[in-house]
Amino acid sequence: MKGVIVREYGDSSKMEVEELPDPKPSNRQVLIKTKFASVNFADIMAVAGNYAVGTPPFTPGIDAYGTVVEVGDGVDRSWIGKDVIAFVDNGGYSQYCLATLGQFFEVKDGVDELQAAASPLLLGTAYGLLHSATDLRDDDSILVHAGAGGVGTTLISMAIADGSSKVVALVSRQEKLKVVEERGAIGLLYGESSQYAERIKDALGAGIDLSLNSIGGDTLGEDLKVTNAFGRVLVFGMASGRPGSVASNLLHPTSRAVIGYSFGNLRRNRPADVAPLMENALVYLNEGKVSLEIGAVIKIDDVRKAHDLITSRQSVGKVLLSFD
Repeated sequence: MKGVIVREYGDSSKMEVEELPDPKPSNRQVLIKTKFASVNFADIMAVAGNYAVGTPPFTPGIDAYGTVVEVGDGVDRSWIGKDVIAFVDNGGYSQYCLATLGQFFEVKDGVDELQAAASPLLLGTAYGLLHSATDLRDDDSILVHAGAGGVGTTLISMAIADGSSKVVALVSRQEKLKVVEERGAIGLLYGESSQYAERIKDALGAGIDLSLNSIGGDTLGEDLKVTNAFGRVLVFGMASGRPGSVASNLLHPTSRAVIGYSFGNLRRNRPADVAPLMENALVYLNEGKVSLEIGAVIKIDDVRKAHDLITSRQSVGKVLLSFD
């Protein structure tokens, strides 16, 4: 089968498209013929050696969309022929991939296949942040970092679908303002600067109650400058490449909290919790409550281009790899 292999850590140039051995499903696994694999920032970090995927050689790719073509022991044969989304066991950047029971989900008839392909990590992460890591309140004022990205646009749409009326989205390029504003957010351009607290106060006339922060670094301190009493800062990434730090005396006097969340950690260490979370998250897709932003669909042979599109900050929404 055709697939991507990484033999040493580095940038996108370390990915090669080659013929790889066909996988075979074992107990409780299905074999999926991949139609689309999604490109996540975690995949870029994995290629660079900064994400928990093991050591090279490996195939990147957390999630995929395709058709079940074979099942292992313990899996009902009625799955064969069904289109599914999946968190995969052997890397989604491959023509065939494996997934374990509880980590793949049937796609409802009538759902657009690009929307389905983009959905696993986007909906799982967004739902986990808004409804597992915290309890979203209708009157929360929300800050979304990297607002024009795949997770960012999904967070905006899900929060508004759940009744939030004040969402501010930070973006890095002028052309991305339209993307977040069309989804109902107040867009703020900040580029390389992490000094945005006063601009948020000016835009809202007040502070925020919830920050959804995938950046880390200096942004944690800046978030707290604009976070109201009883507010929460949810940290779910470190795209800046640097961890943030917070003095504890900035938290307890005002009952504020900094909370860490990783949907990847949930999948690895509490896999039984994934299916119920995804059942709730997929309601947003199946009922049309959220439309996912598709930024680009790129052939698997051009996988390096897909990664470069994200690292250059030129992408919006979800980037997908096509196997057709």
